[in-house]
Amino acid sequence: MTRLGLIFAWLLALIVTAHAGSGSGWNAEVVAVNTNGAAKSRPQRPPVTTTGALPTTGKRHDLDGIGSYYWQGETTASGEPFRPGGMTAAHKTLPFGSHVKVTNLGNGKSAVVRINDRGPFVPGRVIDVSEAAAEVLGMKGRGLAPVRIEVVER
Repeated sequence: MTRLGLIFAWLLALIVTAHAGSGSGWNAEVVAVNTNGAAKSRPQRPPVTTTGALPTTGKRHDLDGIGSYYWQGETTASGEPFRPGGMTAAHKTLPFGSHVKVTNLGNGKSAVVRINDRGPFVPGRVIDVSEAAAEVLGMKGRGLAPVRIEVVER
């Protein structure tokens, strides 16, 4: 293997290992590099499809974390236009069309939103809500809030 190939394999392993510890939601394993530069294992992303098909685990999808809101965008990952005034949100893995109750743990306010986009892609954040939902939740001023998300309907 060439020196450039070894450097590339080392950098790839470093990036994947750093991402695995970032709380990104990946089911990640530590990546080791063989002496020939080949990775022994790699992270497995949760399935994300436009049809919204996810494996069923029988567990409720309740999750606490940091919620944020976003106002920019043209088209969502589901293909529909982005509407800041709609009660919608982005989640990494829930099927499009899922309805989720988001509760701001700081003030007790809640809102039900429909998942129509993917994200957030910032470590520690569990949901991105639209501007209208952020207003209802009382998080628009700060932009971030501790939240609990509960699936209402898939």
